[in-house]
Amino acid sequence: MAPKIGIPVVDETAKGNFDNYKNAIEEHGGEVCFLVRDANSNEDFILEINGLLLPGGGDIHPENFNQEWHPKIKYVDEDRDDLELTLFEEAYNKDIPILGICRGIQIMSVAMGGDLYQDIDSVYPSQALTHPAENKKDSKHNIEIVPGSKLGSIIGEKVVEVNSAHHQAVNEIGDGFVVTARSSDGIIEAIENPSKDFVLGVQYHPERMIGSPEFKEHRRKLFEGFIQATKTKTK
Repeated sequence: MAPKIGIPVVDETAKGNFDNYKNAIEEHGGEVCFLVRDANSNEDFILEINGLLLPGGGDIHPENFNQEWHPKIKYVDEDRDDLELTLFEEAYNKDIPILGICRGIQIMSVAMGGDLYQDIDSVYPSQALTHPAENKKDSKHNIEIVPGSKLGSIIGEKVVEVNSAHHQAVNEIGDGFVVTARSSDGIIEAIENPSKDFVLGVQYHPERMIGSPEFKEHRRKLFEGFIQATKTKTK
């Protein structure tokens, strides 16, 4: 039986926004279970799944990490914030494998008391790499992965190229996390909790890494690693 991977959505109409994630999960041996807000209790949602994927999307409301509203913030959805933060905490406490992507890495860190750079360019105006998408296409840059980390063990390389489409990033990491990848300008590109079997967040978008053989291989390794971790939780 394929492990069930939960993806939180605020309503039924939002499911189509996550086709790239759904495709990547299904290609690598998982079954997607959309966790629609108010369709069930968060506790019961966690009982239904073997892994939780927190996908990319709009910005997190800064009240969740005790900051004032930045003028560059956009696409905030407080219902989504509440759903994802709560589901992360439930999954974390039940030792359910978790993969966070882009916004997802930020949700993970904020849920554990971390905070964010609300706009990278405002913090690093002269030295930041191109992290936001350009002309609706992902930017690209290298990241350096910590050897021996979960991400390092999965990918098997220290320096790799990834895609990029974000204007916010993790600043102070949440409790229990360690930084396991950065870009050359110092932006955090991956965090994980070494006390858990699989609680990993990446700032890039592996679900969209299909433009080259190297990208496809990175995508395959990461999603297969996640799905493999969830198989031990199959009910």
